[in-house]
Amino acid sequence: MADTVILSPDLAFFPLDDDLVAFSERAQSLIGLNATAAFLVRKLQEGTPVLDLTGALGRKFAVTDEQADGWVTSTLEALDSHGLLAGSSPAASPSTQNIRALTDRDDRQAEMPPFEPFVPEVEGRYRLLGTYALIRYRAQAQKRMVDAVIGHLKSEERETPNLVIDISATPWGDKQISSNIYCDGKPEDKAHRLSKLGPLVKGLLWVTAVNSYDFLLNLHAGVVTKGSKCVLLPAESGSGKSSLTAALTHSGYRYLSDEVGLIERGTFRVPAVPLAVCVKESGWELMGRLYPEIATLPIHRRNDGKIVRYIPPKPAAVQSEPALVSHIIFPRYVAGKPTRLEPLSRSAAFTRLMDQCVALSRRLDHDNVNDMIRWIAQIDCYALTFSSLEEAISIINGVVDRQ
Repeated sequence: MADTVILSPDLAFFPLDDDLVAFSERAQSLIGLNATAAFLVRKLQEGTPVLDLTGALGRKFAVTDEQADGWVTSTLEALDSHGLLAGSSPAASPSTQNIRALTDRDDRQAEMPPFEPFVPEVEGRYRLLGTYALIRYRAQAQKRMVDAVIGHLKSEERETPNLVIDISATPWGDKQISSNIYCDGKPEDKAHRLSKLGPLVKGLLWVTAVNSYDFLLNLHAGVVTKGSKCVLLPAESGSGKSSLTAALTHSGYRYLSDEVGLIERGTFRVPAVPLAVCVKESGWELMGRLYPEIATLPIHRRNDGKIVRYIPPKPAAVQSEPALVSHIIFPRYVAGKPTRLEPLSRSAAFTRLMDQCVALSRRLDHDNVNDMIRWIAQIDCYALTFSSLEEAISIINGVVDRQ
C-alpha cells in the first residue's frame, strides 16, 4: 500500500447504530465501518500518512502495534476492494442490468433455427409474480419434466399471457428428445436432452418474472415467515441455505423462496417467489430425512453440471402476501462444528447483504442508500454456523419467538 492513501472524493458516510456506512456513487459500492475502521477513515480524511495509522490506532484503542497494524491492513484492503479509494474500483458490483438465466446460452442459441409454428401436443399455464406464462409443448414428455420443476406454479387463469414459451421436439437415441425453446417467437435456449429441460424453463420463467417486477434489491437468499416475523437467509451457493430453508418450512414456517429475496422498491417488503427447492445430489440423503419423497422425484441436469432434484412447496405452506423482514440470518453449514448463532452488527450485516446482491433495479444514490440504512436499522442481524438442521431450527425459533 502506498505511503499516502486518498479516499474516493465522492465518499459519503451514513450513521448506522454506533457505526458508519461508507458509500461511493462512482463505484456503486458501499461497506459498513465498525468503530476502528471509522476512526481510520477519519484519519485518512485528515491526511494522516499510512505509516502513522498504526500508532494512532494503538493509542486510541489501547492495542498492540501488531494488532493495530493488522486492523490497518485489513481496513485499507477492504476499502480498496470495494472501490472506495481514489483510482480503485470494486472487484464486483451488483448489476443494474436485467439478470439472465444463463451466461453461456448464446452458443446454444446459435444452434437453433428460426421459430416455426407447430401444433402442440399439450399446453400449460403458470404464474410467478406478475408474469403469466403460456407454455406450448410439442411432446407430453417435455411437460412432465418441466412440471416436475414448476408444476406447482400452474394457473387456471385464462387471461392473455404476457409470456409465451414454445418448445419444439426432435427425437433421438433411445427415447430421448432435443428441445428448442422459444420465448415470444425468439430463439432462447436449447436442451439437448429431457433431463436438462426443466431447469432451463424454470430459469427463463424466473428471470422474466423478476425483471418485470418493481424491486430495488435482488438478493440470493431464502425467505420464510413465522407469524408476523420474516426471516431473510442470504448466503452463497454451498452454504446450506436451501436445506435450512426447506427444513424451516417443514417445521411450520411459511415459504416465500429458497433463492430469490426481492426487496420491493419503496415498501421494502419481500414478495413470494415460491420456486421449488433445488437439492444437489450431495444433499439428497440429508433432505430425505425431512422429505422422503425426494427419492421418487425426477433427476435433472443443470448446465453447470450439477445433478439435482426439485422439491416443490406444498400450496398450504406458501406465504401469499409480501412480508417485512424482521430478521436477517447469514447461514453457513460446517460439518462437525457446533451449531451457533452470533449477533452481527448491522453495519457488518449490510456489507454481507450487499455481497449477496445479484442485481439492482437502478443505480444506488444517496437517497436509496439512506432508505436502505433506515430499513436495516429496524432488523435483528445474526451469523449462523450449523451442522445440525434440528439445532439450527431450535436456535432460530429462539430469536424469532423473542418479543
